Amino acid sequence: MIMDGILLKIYIAESAKIEDRPAYKYLVSYFKEKGFPGCTVYRGMAGFGHESVVHTVDVIGLSLDLPVTLEIVDEEEKIMAVLPEIEKYVEHGQITLQKVRMIRNSKE
Repeated sequence: MIMDGILLKIYIAESAKIEDRPAYKYLVSYFKEKGFPGCTVYRGMAGFGHESVVHTVDVIGLSLDLPVTLEIVDEEEKIMAVLPEIEKYVEHGQITLQKVRMIRNSKE
């Protein structure tokens, strides 16, 4: 079945923390506990954020602070319901929302 949805993207640094845990791990657990159908984390090769410091993969000195993106797709109502809490967690990062068409196979 094709339906409308929202793609929630969260851009953070790999070193970001929430309650003394890596933020990306905390957020994956958060979305799982909230019953979302999935959450994918991507680790970037290079990037910079609000401090304008470029972080890259370096063979000599491997960076442990690379850019990380989380993607979550679900119905708009469900995404919007958790957005205020997510905004509190993402102190130094970026959150984007994009309308999408999603295909869900029913488990009936």
